[in-house]
Amino acid sequence: MSDSTATLLNNPYGLFSFDSFRMNNQAFVDKSLIIKNLDDKGMSFYPVLLRPRCFGQSTFVQMLKCFYDISYKDRYDELFSGTKIYQENLSSHNSYHVVNFDFSAVSSNTEDSLLSGFFSCVSTGIDDFKLRYPEFEFDYSKISELDPTRLFIEFTKAYKNYSKVKKLYVLIDEYDNFANELLSKNLDLFLNITSNNGFLKTFYASIKAGTSTTIAKTFITGVSSVSLDSLTAGFNIALNVTDLECFNEYAGFTDDELSILIPKLVDVNKLGVSSSEIISRMKPIYDGYCFSNETEKTVFNSSMCLYYLTKLRQKGEFLNPEDYLDPACDQDGNKLSQLFKLANKETVDDVIDTYLQNGLFYIGKLAENINLNQVKEYSREQFISMLYYLGYLTINKDNSSPGELALMIPNRFMSKLFAKCTVEFRLKDNTAFTTPRLNISDLSSVEDDLTSFAESCTDFLSSIMNNQVLIHMNEIALNLVLFAKLDSMTNSSFSVKMQKSLQVKGQGEKFADLVITVNRGKSNECIYLIELKYLTKTQVAAKDNESSLQKLIKEASEQVLEYKEAIDFKEKNVKAYVMIFAGPDCIYCKLQ
Repeated sequence: MSDSTATLLNNPYGLFSFDSFRMNNQAFVDKSLIIKNLDDKGMSFYPVLLRPRCFGQSTFVQMLKCFYDISYKDRYDELFSGTKIYQENLSSHNSYHVVNFDFSAVSSNTEDSLLSGFFSCVSTGIDDFKLRYPEFEFDYSKISELDPTRLFIEFTKAYKNYSKVKKLYVLIDEYDNFANELLSKNLDLFLNITSNNGFLKTFYASIKAGTSTTIAKTFITGVSSVSLDSLTAGFNIALNVTDLECFNEYAGFTDDELSILIPKLVDVNKLGVSSSEIISRMKPIYDGYCFSNETEKTVFNSSMCLYYLTKLRQKGEFLNPEDYLDPACDQDGNKLSQLFKLANKETVDDVIDTYLQNGLFYIGKLAENINLNQVKEYSREQFISMLYYLGYLTINKDNSSPGELALMIPNRFMSKLFAKCTVEFRLKDNTAFTTPRLNISDLSSVEDDLTSFAESCTDFLSSIMNNQVLIHMNEIALNLVLFAKLDSMTNSSFSVKMQKSLQVKGQGEKFADLVITVNRGKSNECIYLIELKYLTKTQVAAKDNESSLQKLIKEASEQVLEYKEAIDFKEKNVKAYVMIFAGPDCIYCKLQ
């Protein structure tokens, strides 16, 4: 291991200004070659690209602004020298007047303040345009702040007088952010602004009108198609290119990109690990997203990666990525809960059961232009499509076909977030779940015999199954309900983790079913490592059950003893157990 200190670049986590990346020694992933696809003669002049939040869309939009805007012409070499697109020498660079609208900041619970916030974002983009083009004259002081459409129309009129040539490139970032927020908080207001008479339709209609006189191109980013109907109703020449193979990696990081980025941000010699080892630890937590049925490649959530790499650098040690999840990426849980409420119970039950059985989700195609003003609740196709757009599901290339799309949960982070919402929807308000108590006195007393705990688990699961709180019980469901029940009992000295990521020397990453910590911070702190196995009553009744049971015990014992050796548990008091359930009954619970 080298004693020298690596010269590192600044981590761009939380930042998206492309020119500052280039000028302030920020590390960045070079996505510039995607521009070539936008310039392709067969590409729409008005593309719409949807991706889950926190994937780097805003950085890409700012890069387009620097590449296409005339005001950056003198800085082209400075900003793009060394990038992939620079080698292409495209004639389109710095040939447009770019106006950029970022609607991520729009937030409100009343229509007037919503209009005012939208107006503010439009005016901010116009003010930025005026700063870059001082000779452009446009006074909008007399336009009502409740009329953003009029503001944009008057801007295009002023631009026409200024340019005389159709060279305006309109960039819109997060077109639907505020609408998605409203959907999870104020459904009535959401329905109002996305109706045929809502201001969104008229605003985008004004953009379409501008394409005949002033607007040469547009580029629009967003998250979901739930507001796309309002956009396309007014701007029906916009084309959703979300699933094209050439854009699969426009946002998010690939393995190859991370292998270049990591040494720029983290002193791998000091950590004593390679970039590939870091990537392999991150992969099951942040990777797995595929946005085109035509590609084999998947991408990582870029914000998650940058947050984790920030923590590695700060702490100077190899950390478990599951313990360092970007808090900015956890906010879509509210949107998932709202999705559950907007679909019928049968659809939600089917999706939850498919998840609990670790199955695939099949639909004919992704739903576009979802209009909740025309339907009272999501259809199955719309519900599953929304799960895809929000990042809870992604394309499973191996099981998809031209006529049918297979979707799966992309990674462990999204799986756990989905599980959390499943608990909220299925279990939280059910007395069969909330009333029984689990007996954790044996654990708190750091006993080796957990008979009382096992018996209380049997009583609890019997109540759950008899009341059909869960339609199907299997190993995943068993893990989830026991975790959810234990998690509801947590306090300052008691905590529980489900499917916890562990690093086992020589074995790589493993995942423990339940990791229960008791007496945290005290001299008798203890960690109970529990491997769960599940048998159906049919399996228990089988003639060869005894040998099958012994084989299962042996398998589980080997697994949990392997997990016990994880570096996460170094110098800690760890007790490893196997618990086997037949239906609701715990038929085996022993220290290994």
